[in-house]
Amino acid sequence: MKNRFALTLMATLICSTLAMAQLQKLPAPAKTGGKPVMEALWDRASGTEFNDKMLSDQDLSNLLFAAIGVNRPADGKLTSPTARNFQEIRVFVFTSKGVSEYLNKENALKQVAKGDHRGLVADRQDWAKAAPVSIVIVADETKFGSSDARAKVTMGTDAGIVSENINLFCAGMGLVTRPRMTMDVPAIKKLLKLSDSQVPLLNNPVGYAK
Repeated sequence: MKNRFALTLMATLICSTLAMAQLQKLPAPAKTGGKPVMEALWDRASGTEFNDKMLSDQDLSNLLFAAIGVNRPADGKLTSPTARNFQEIRVFVFTSKGVSEYLNKENALKQVAKGDHRGLVADRQDWAKAAPVSIVIVADETKFGSSDARAKVTMGTDAGIVSENINLFCAGMGLVTRPRMTMDVPAIKKLLKLSDSQVPLLNNPVGYAK
Protein backbone atom coordinates (compact mmCIF):
# COMPACT_ATOMS: atom_id res chain seq x y z
CA MET A 1 0.00 0.00 0.00
CA LYS A 2 2.81 2.41 0.95
CA ASN A 3 4.67 1.63 -2.27
CA ARG A 4 1.53 2.23 -4.30
CA PHE A 5 0.96 5.58 -2.57
CA ALA A 6 4.57 6.59 -3.15
CA LEU A 7 4.34 5.70 -6.84
CA THR A 8 1.07 7.63 -7.21
CA LEU A 9 2.58 10.67 -5.48
CA MET A 10 5.69 10.48 -7.68
CA ALA A 11 3.57 10.25 -10.85
CA THR A 12 1.50 13.25 -9.74
CA LEU A 13 4.63 15.29 -9.06
CA ILE A 14 6.11 14.37 -12.45
CA CYS A 15 2.90 15.34 -14.26
CA SER A 16 2.75 18.64 -12.36
CA THR A 17 6.39 19.38 -13.18
CA LEU A 18 5.83 18.66 -16.88
CA ALA A 19 2.73 20.87 -16.94
CA MET A 20 4.65 23.73 -15.30
CA ALA A 21 7.52 23.27 -17.76
CA GLN A 22 5.10 23.70 -20.65
CA LEU A 23 3.59 26.87 -19.14
CA GLN A 24 5.66 30.05 -19.50
CA LYS A 25 4.47 32.90 -17.31
CA LEU A 26 4.99 36.27 -19.01
CA PRO A 27 5.86 39.59 -17.34
CA ALA A 28 2.86 41.73 -16.46
CA PRO A 29 1.82 43.89 -19.44
CA ALA A 30 3.02 47.47 -19.23
CA LYS A 31 0.46 50.23 -18.58
CA THR A 32 2.47 53.00 -20.23
CA GLY A 33 4.82 53.40 -23.18
CA GLY A 34 4.82 53.84 -26.92
CA LYS A 35 3.48 56.62 -29.10
CA PRO A 36 0.17 58.44 -28.60
CA VAL A 37 -2.73 56.83 -30.49
CA MET A 38 -2.88 59.50 -33.21
CA GLU A 39 0.85 59.16 -33.92
CA ALA A 40 0.49 55.39 -34.11
CA LEU A 41 -2.35 55.77 -36.63
CA TRP A 42 -0.22 58.05 -38.80
CA ASP A 43 2.68 55.59 -38.61
CA ARG A 44 0.67 52.42 -39.19
CA ALA A 45 2.00 50.55 -42.22
CA SER A 46 2.48 46.95 -43.34
CA GLY A 47 6.09 45.77 -43.46
CA THR A 48 7.87 42.74 -44.88
CA GLU A 49 11.40 43.11 -43.49
CA PHE A 50 12.26 41.97 -39.98
CA ASN A 51 15.26 41.87 -37.69
CA ASP A 52 15.77 38.21 -36.71
CA LYS A 53 16.21 39.14 -33.03
CA MET A 54 13.59 37.44 -30.86
CA LEU A 55 11.12 39.72 -29.08
CA SER A 56 11.88 40.27 -25.40
CA ASP A 57 9.49 38.61 -22.96
CA GLN A 58 8.17 42.06 -22.03
CA ASP A 59 7.48 43.07 -25.63
CA LEU A 60 5.84 39.70 -26.30
CA SER A 61 3.65 40.09 -23.21
CA ASN A 62 2.63 43.60 -24.27
CA LEU A 63 1.91 42.40 -27.83
CA LEU A 64 -0.32 39.54 -26.69
CA PHE A 65 -2.09 41.76 -24.18
CA ALA A 66 -2.85 44.19 -27.01
CA ALA A 67 -4.28 41.30 -29.03
CA ILE A 68 -6.65 39.64 -26.55
CA GLY A 69 -5.43 40.58 -23.08
CA VAL A 70 -7.72 40.81 -20.06
CA ASN A 71 -7.93 44.53 -19.24
CA ARG A 72 -10.83 44.26 -16.79
CA PRO A 73 -10.02 41.40 -14.43
CA ALA A 74 -13.22 41.89 -12.43
CA ASP A 75 -15.36 40.58 -15.30
CA GLY A 76 -12.75 39.04 -17.58
CA LYS A 77 -13.35 41.39 -20.51
CA LEU A 78 -10.68 41.98 -23.12
CA THR A 79 -8.71 44.61 -25.00
CA SER A 80 -10.45 43.38 -28.17
CA PRO A 81 -14.28 43.38 -28.22
CA THR A 82 -16.16 40.30 -29.44
CA ALA A 83 -19.81 39.80 -30.37
CA ARG A 84 -21.89 39.28 -27.22
CA ASN A 85 -18.59 38.87 -25.37
CA PHE A 86 -18.33 35.30 -26.66
CA GLN A 87 -14.52 35.59 -26.66
CA GLU A 88 -14.30 33.01 -29.42
CA ILE A 89 -10.84 34.14 -30.54
CA ARG A 90 -7.72 32.14 -29.61
CA VAL A 91 -4.18 33.30 -30.30
CA PHE A 92 -1.20 31.05 -31.04
CA VAL A 93 2.45 32.15 -31.06
CA PHE A 94 4.85 30.56 -33.56
CA THR A 95 8.60 30.99 -32.96
CA SER A 96 11.77 29.12 -33.94
CA LYS A 97 11.52 27.03 -30.77
CA GLY A 98 7.89 25.99 -30.88
CA VAL A 99 4.22 26.92 -30.88
CA SER A 100 2.30 28.10 -27.83
CA GLU A 101 -1.24 29.25 -27.09
CA TYR A 102 -1.63 32.54 -25.25
CA LEU A 103 -3.68 32.05 -22.08
CA ASN A 104 -4.92 35.56 -21.47
CA LYS A 105 -6.36 35.02 -17.99
CA GLU A 106 -3.01 33.72 -16.77
CA ASN A 107 -0.95 35.98 -19.09
CA ALA A 108 1.08 32.90 -19.96
CA LEU A 109 2.10 30.74 -22.91
CA LYS A 110 1.18 27.06 -23.04
CA GLN A 111 3.36 25.08 -25.41
CA VAL A 112 1.39 22.97 -27.88
CA ALA A 113 4.16 21.93 -30.30
CA LYS A 114 7.95 21.87 -30.40
CA GLY A 115 10.12 22.95 -33.29
CA ASP A 116 10.04 25.69 -35.90
CA HIS A 117 6.70 25.71 -37.75
CA ARG A 118 6.76 29.31 -38.97
CA GLY A 119 6.92 27.98 -42.52
CA LEU A 120 3.30 26.82 -42.19
CA VAL A 121 2.29 30.41 -41.45
CA ALA A 122 4.47 31.87 -44.20
CA ASP A 123 3.19 29.27 -46.69
CA ARG A 124 4.08 30.58 -50.17
CA GLN A 125 5.49 33.91 -48.95
CA ASP A 126 9.01 33.21 -47.69
CA TRP A 127 9.55 36.74 -46.35
CA ALA A 128 7.00 36.03 -43.61
CA LYS A 129 9.14 33.20 -42.20
CA ALA A 130 11.87 35.75 -41.36
CA ALA A 131 9.70 37.28 -38.60
CA PRO A 132 10.82 35.91 -35.21
CA VAL A 133 7.18 35.70 -34.09
CA SER A 134 4.07 34.84 -36.06
CA ILE A 135 0.70 35.29 -34.40
CA VAL A 136 -2.09 33.03 -35.68
CA ILE A 137 -5.64 34.09 -34.90
CA VAL A 138 -8.14 31.23 -34.55
CA ALA A 139 -11.92 31.52 -34.15
CA ASP A 140 -14.06 28.87 -32.45
CA GLU A 141 -17.53 28.48 -34.00
CA THR A 142 -18.84 26.47 -31.05
CA LYS A 143 -19.04 29.65 -28.96
CA PHE A 144 -21.85 30.79 -31.30
CA GLY A 145 -23.77 27.53 -31.30
CA SER A 146 -24.07 27.96 -35.05
CA SER A 147 -22.01 27.80 -38.21
CA ASP A 148 -24.32 29.90 -40.37
CA ALA A 149 -23.17 32.77 -42.59
CA ARG A 150 -23.79 35.40 -39.90
CA ALA A 151 -21.65 33.53 -37.37
CA LYS A 152 -18.83 33.25 -39.91
CA VAL A 153 -18.96 36.96 -40.74
CA THR A 154 -18.98 37.82 -37.03
CA MET A 155 -15.97 35.61 -36.33
CA GLY A 156 -14.11 37.20 -39.22
CA THR A 157 -14.93 40.64 -37.86
CA ASP A 158 -13.72 39.74 -34.37
CA ALA A 159 -10.52 38.26 -35.78
CA GLY A 160 -9.98 41.47 -37.76
CA ILE A 161 -10.31 43.52 -34.59
CA VAL A 162 -7.60 41.44 -32.90
CA SER A 163 -5.34 41.85 -35.92
CA GLU A 164 -5.87 45.62 -35.92
CA ASN A 165 -5.00 45.76 -32.23
CA ILE A 166 -1.73 44.04 -33.15
CA ASN A 167 -1.15 46.44 -36.05
CA LEU A 168 -1.66 49.54 -33.93
CA PHE A 169 0.43 48.17 -31.08
CA CYS A 170 3.30 47.52 -33.47
CA ALA A 171 2.98 50.99 -35.00
CA GLY A 172 3.03 52.54 -31.55
CA MET A 173 5.98 50.51 -30.30
CA GLY A 174 8.22 50.61 -33.37
CA LEU A 175 7.66 46.97 -34.35
CA VAL A 176 7.03 45.65 -37.85
CA THR A 177 3.98 43.57 -38.80
CA ARG A 178 1.64 42.79 -41.66
CA PRO A 179 -1.86 41.26 -41.47
CA ARG A 180 -2.24 38.18 -43.67
CA MET A 181 -4.74 35.51 -44.65
CA THR A 182 -2.19 33.35 -46.50
CA MET A 183 -1.14 30.28 -44.46
CA ASP A 184 -1.32 26.50 -44.70
CA VAL A 185 -4.62 26.14 -42.87
CA PRO A 186 -4.97 22.31 -43.06
CA ALA A 187 -1.42 21.78 -41.76
CA ILE A 188 -1.88 24.35 -38.98
CA LYS A 189 -5.18 22.76 -37.90
CA LYS A 190 -3.45 19.38 -37.73
CA LEU A 191 -0.44 20.76 -35.81
CA LEU A 192 -2.63 22.57 -33.26
CA LYS A 193 -5.08 19.64 -33.04
CA LEU A 194 -7.99 21.94 -33.87
CA SER A 195 -11.50 20.63 -34.46
CA ASP A 196 -13.51 21.34 -37.61
CA SER A 197 -15.22 24.23 -35.80
CA GLN A 198 -11.91 25.92 -34.86
CA VAL A 199 -10.70 27.95 -37.83
CA PRO A 200 -7.40 29.82 -38.38
CA LEU A 201 -8.50 33.09 -40.01
CA LEU A 202 -5.62 35.58 -39.93
CA ASN A 203 -2.00 35.86 -38.98
CA ASN A 204 0.47 38.63 -38.15
CA PRO A 205 4.23 38.10 -38.49
CA VAL A 206 5.88 40.42 -35.96
CA GLY A 207 9.46 41.55 -35.36
CA TYR A 208 11.75 44.46 -34.67
CA ALA A 209 12.61 46.73 -37.59
CA LYS A 210 15.51 45.49 -39.72
